[in-house]
Amino acid sequence: MAEAVIGELRRAEGGGWMSVEEVERELARLRMGEDGQLGLRASVLNLVAVTGEETAPQVAEAVSRLAGEHPSRTVLLISDPEGPERMDVRLSAFCTPRGGGTQVCAEQITIHAEGPPARHLESIAGPLLIPDLPVFLFYTGSFSPGSPEFVPLARLADRLILDSSSWGGCGRAFAAAVGVLSREDLPPAGDLQWATLTPWRALISEMFAAPQLAGELAGIGEVEIHHAPDGECRALLLAGWLASSLGWRLEAASGPPPARELRFSGPPGEVRLRMQPATPAARLARVILRSADCEFCVSRSLEHPEARATVSRGGEVVGESVAYIGRFDMSAMLAEELRCRGRDEAYERALRAAAEVVA
Repeated sequence: MAEAVIGELRRAEGGGWMSVEEVERELARLRMGEDGQLGLRASVLNLVAVTGEETAPQVAEAVSRLAGEHPSRTVLLISDPEGPERMDVRLSAFCTPRGGGTQVCAEQITIHAEGPPARHLESIAGPLLIPDLPVFLFYTGSFSPGSPEFVPLARLADRLILDSSSWGGCGRAFAAAVGVLSREDLPPAGDLQWATLTPWRALISEMFAAPQLAGELAGIGEVEIHHAPDGECRALLLAGWLASSLGWRLEAASGPPPARELRFSGPPGEVRLRMQPATPAARLARVILRSADCEFCVSRSLEHPEARATVSRGGEVVGESVAYIGRFDMSAMLAEELRCRGRDEAYERALRAAAEVVA
């Protein structure tokens, strides 16, 4: 993952309610350099992030770290529909010097919305978006895909990003994501937990790239996925990706979650997949695939940003590689999801397969 870059942070004084015109005027003032030269607004997208008071500091830190890689206008909505009526607007800009004495700035509008305003977030965020730029909606908590609070806000977006690990149960999160994808009036969806699987999926695919090993892929009969207890959602999505990519059909799921044992029928016959929660060495620690002749393993630990991939035949290692995976904090996961525009068909297939397991 590219290292996040945060420019000079500038904040506006004050707070309370501000009109759209006041917001635009104050953001322009924040972009002004000491020499009076107006900094360029470097937004390539609109990011609307919805969170609660408890998780707001983590989300604010994550979106601020995107300013270098994905400069945007960010509208951070800290929402509490059950609180007393209150609206408070805070403005900030992250400005980075460029050549020739110029500077570029990303903007962040932080709004505390409590009481009735928090039930109509679309009316708050909509007028603040920059026209003709894609809109990403990062919804950090749970939602109902048919609720009157969620639907109008989601319709503002070109893409929805959720975090299934924050729902207190993968089943609810997967069902909600499937619900969003089944509606034509709602945008495509993505998941931070899926974003972390990009290097894992690449490493697993590369192990079968050699012509002498390609045939083993069709003969996989056993799979083990070792994960931390809080890594169940990404482990299920990885299992869903394997099943949907290799044409496996779920026949049975047993065992108390998260220690699940899944039985699939596939082109080679029966495939058994065991999900094994382990010590929190990493949310996803090891994936092992076995055919009749070979074992393919990808593993990592929290101490190292690299993953090690090995291929063994008859107990002897016949292939080995190490690849940089990086550390996936919320900012890195969000940056990965912001690269995706439109539908992610691989994710959608994996999601539906994972949702079937936990249904």
